Amino acid sequence: MEAQVVDTFTHAGFTAEVYSTELPGEFKVIYRDPTGKQLEEVPLTGISTYKQREPEIKERLQQLSEGAPPREVPSRGDAGEY
Repeated sequence: MEAQVVDTFTHAGFTAEVYSTELPGEFKVIYRDPTGKQLEEVPLTGISTYKQREPEIKERLQQLSEGAPPREVPSRGDAGEY
């Protein structure tokens, strides 16, 4: 099963798409600019559903629309410092 969009939030042309993942209760949010370019991908895990985190998602969407830089997520293949 592929991730499926379960909700979308918009602010000033920016979007936050919430996807359900293959694991029950786990979601990911993809933030996009008005051109559709992906800015961030954030996993949502734990006991809360994405609905409980909706204010947090909307706040980040507003921050991005106001010029906040995207947060960098380290590559999963990056072992970091040794």
